[in-house]
Amino acid sequence: MPLYTHAASIYFHALRIGFVAMLRGRWIAGAKQLIAPVGYWRLWPNAVVLSEYRSQRPQRILDASSPKLPGLILGKQAEVWATDLDDPQLMTRWRETAAALHLPHYHTQYEDVCKLSFPDAEFDLVYSISVIEHIPEHGDTQALAEFARVTKPGGTVIVEVPYRRQRQEISHQYDSKGTPLATPRFYERYYDKQWLESRLQAPGLTRVQSWILGEWLPVDPWIATQRLPRPLRLLILPFEPLLAMVNYWMRPDDKTGRPLAALIVFRRTN
Repeated sequence: MPLYTHAASIYFHALRIGFVAMLRGRWIAGAKQLIAPVGYWRLWPNAVVLSEYRSQRPQRILDASSPKLPGLILGKQAEVWATDLDDPQLMTRWRETAAALHLPHYHTQYEDVCKLSFPDAEFDLVYSISVIEHIPEHGDTQALAEFARVTKPGGTVIVEVPYRRQRQEISHQYDSKGTPLATPRFYERYYDKQWLESRLQAPGLTRVQSWILGEWLPVDPWIATQRLPRPLRLLILPFEPLLAMVNYWMRPDDKTGRPLAALIVFRRTN
């Protein structure tokens, strides 16, 4: 099935989740989902997660991703454990939305991906979209090793991280929730080809597919910053998936266009 089909499915599932949540009394969570159904940068990674699910039909899934849309879609057919280090929305927005969707096998739990509490070989599918790049020092490599540990032999691990042609470590004077800090602190890293090879590897994981994701026209500098007036930004949010379909490419190399991310699929070999 073409990836565009999975991407469209993600979009329509996201809208359905928003409508159902509102109809069942979760007004705020439902409205948020309808206003921002799928982020510009998340459409293709989420489509790959859905594609892997449909090809493998995993029964137990670890969602160590941000945000939690894929787990709400997959939670109708599989047991999903949605985790985050400390985001309160995990226990409010995402758990409440899962309750509105009547997903009895959708679980929420605070976890540190560098030292997961789950036993070995617990999950058939593990995915982490836009998370491990925020872990300082060697936390990204440690997290990938933990993903390998909790994945069953033959299972799948999917990881997405920011990518540029030149690596960089970014510090901000605010944390991941936007809270101001007294001094700048490590926020995230941009990977280059060498870092993808050296940092994103773990015993037992074999890389089976990888893509570079990016854009033709420079939309990211506008929607990822405060350049646009807030009312205009809100108007754009519902249409970001459509914008991604025409402007956000996904291919094996970064020879042309403006690269923004890397997406890698691993198999647990033993």
